[in-house]
Amino acid sequence: MPHVFELAPSARAKCRGCGLAIAKGELRFGERLPNPFADGENVEMTHWFHLWCAAFRRPESFIATVPDATVEIDRKDEMLHEAELGVAHRRLPRVGGAERASSGRATCRSCKELIAKDSWRVALVFYEEGRFVPSGFVHVTCVPTYCETTAVMPRVRHFSPGLSDADAAEIEAATKP
Repeated sequence: MPHVFELAPSARAKCRGCGLAIAKGELRFGERLPNPFADGENVEMTHWFHLWCAAFRRPESFIATVPDATVEIDRKDEMLHEAELGVAHRRLPRVGGAERASSGRATCRSCKELIAKDSWRVALVFYEEGRFVPSGFVHVTCVPTYCETTAVMPRVRHFSPGLSDADAAEIEAATKP
């Protein structure tokens, strides 16, 4: 079966991208994959995502499914643009939220230097076996080198909803060369 867009019939499903519940009646994206835990042929499972989470985290599947959508998708062009960026820059879907370093022990995955305590860092995740697994951090100043683009703020803002506008402006300024 192909991937699908549908209205959530209940609020029981959690988004695979952000881990938050998908509200009843909210439009969601379902990525259908082979189920490695089921016996038989053509047995599939569906991983559910908020639309923005799907565009940010699973851009290839999202782009492939949008033309076949039977429902109206608000802000579809913006989501497609972000998904296309994710396809063009292979590390961009790994970008999670931004936070201040709680200690000085983490090492940047780009420059291999320690990330100083209380400095801004961007969390990274890898997609493994249907789950997004935490995979380290990069300095905010190393983001353009690591991701090969400076267009990371929509993802950072989405996955760090608690960021103030001042914090977001500081992070954005640090990501610009």
